[in-house]
Amino acid sequence: MKILKYISKKMAKLALFSLILSFPLSLFAQENSISILHQKSADLGIDASHISKLQERAHENGINNDQLAQILEPAVTLAQDNLPFDMILQKTSEGLAKGVPVNVLSNVLKGLQTSTQNAAPIIDRWMQKPAVKNLAGESGSESAQTFRNDLLKSSARALNQGFSKNVLSGFLNELGNQDLLSNISRNEVVTSITILPDLPTSAENQKLSGELIIRSLKGRFDSADLQKLPSAMRIAQSRGQIPAGSVVNGILERIKTGAPASEILQGLFDGKILAGPPSGLPGRPVNAGSGNNQGGS
Repeated sequence: MKILKYISKKMAKLALFSLILSFPLSLFAQENSISILHQKSADLGIDASHISKLQERAHENGINNDQLAQILEPAVTLAQDNLPFDMILQKTSEGLAKGVPVNVLSNVLKGLQTSTQNAAPIIDRWMQKPAVKNLAGESGSESAQTFRNDLLKSSARALNQGFSKNVLSGFLNELGNQDLLSNISRNEVVTSITILPDLPTSAENQKLSGELIIRSLKGRFDSADLQKLPSAMRIAQSRGQIPAGSVVNGILERIKTGAPASEILQGLFDGKILAGPPSGLPGRPVNAGSGNNQGGS
């Protein structure tokens, strides 16, 4: 009797083992991907419930295990490198909601993965500057990690939208000046990087965009002011029918006079900004007369 029970248990184990071997490898890959993302979420301050919801949505959309593993690959790679991956999860969720084909979505996510990996050495070098270390460590190591993640996400977004790595590095060097950093918050630092690709000037003159943000920070623009700057510039450019560089010239003139950020922004929204063309901009004469759509704000 005991021998029969032993044989039955042995056969049951063999049957289970055979069943497991019959599962597709992608199932294990997918489960491993989910496991890795869950484990890394706490370290990076990411709500793990997003991952479960994403998994549910994928299954509801008929995404099989192979496809889900393919979609999650960039997030897993970033997680294993201790880089923030919540942008990948957000984009994945948006893509699934819109019904974006898996191969198209995967290519978009791989691009974001590459941008994040390219941003990492730039941000990590910058965070070694003494002034940046002081700013990052104000609230402890956990807060410093959050600051790094925010910087990485903002920088990755800028690179993903075509912003130059060299220009970004140069901008950060300017931003890392002790005198400037001692007068601004970490939130303002992150916002300044976030808006870089959004400024109208970035299409033709990325360095000018960086210069404008540095000068705006020196002119006491806070995070909320910086967030309004791209849309305010576009409105002023459209209403005045002038190049974005000329709008920058007007803003810089207003900053020089000591005008508060709220006044400058309101002038932009009203289409009233000094708009003398700055020298050397494409399609503009070097010393053309100023006064196009002039007006105090």
